Amino acid sequence: MSRVTRCPKCGTSFRISDTQLAARAGQARCGRCGNVFDARAALVGEAQPSGGGSARTGRPARGRTVLAEAAAEPRHRRRLWAVAAALALVALAAQIAFRFRSELVLVWPAAKPVLTRLCADLGCEVPLPKRAELMSIEASDLQADGANPGVMVLTATLRNRAAFPQQFPSLELTLTDAQDQAVARRVLYAGDYLGRGASTDAGFAGNSELPVRIFIEASTLKPTGYRLYLFFP
Repeated sequence: MSRVTRCPKCGTSFRISDTQLAARAGQARCGRCGNVFDARAALVGEAQPSGGGSARTGRPARGRTVLAEAAAEPRHRRRLWAVAAALALVALAAQIAFRFRSELVLVWPAAKPVLTRLCADLGCEVPLPKRAELMSIEASDLQADGANPGVMVLTATLRNRAAFPQQFPSLELTLTDAQDQAVARRVLYAGDYLGRGASTDAGFAGNSELPVRIFIEASTLKPTGYRLYLFFP
């Protein structure tokens, strides 16, 4: 009589006869993984008759169980790959949104409240754009203060040519001598030229100009010229 035994290591089922079980004291070798095991202890039932005769010991029986398990394994792997790919895309989208959050708010203003709340939780902020090429100094002048000759007065007009608000730029003022050599240099931040208590939250409005007036102590320097340019740190 032909019986069916199953390899305890890889789960593959085999046909084996009573004669083969008796001849080898019940020991059998798995034709798939090579494991030697007690075939009697691993019997799972009698083999169904087939027209092709009995199979030799060690040849795998291609039953529905083995095929179903093999098919389930590729499906499981595909699902894992799909989940991993989806998580990677979400992570990439989050990194892009964080890196370009200022630009994202410009093209999609409705996203600002959401990004602001997320940044509040993450300890970051949604900064205003900093496009120095869309900023300019329209005019500037440096003169001695009539009431105090030791003080220089810098006046300038800044312009934001962008159609959207930007951060207030910083200004670098260089005082020069008669040979156009630098004798002093100072960086002026928004708080220096906007005045005390002025808020910078709303930024420099788009398509607008801003007059600035700054007093500079220069009694010991006696400059004869200056250079002024704006930049973003």
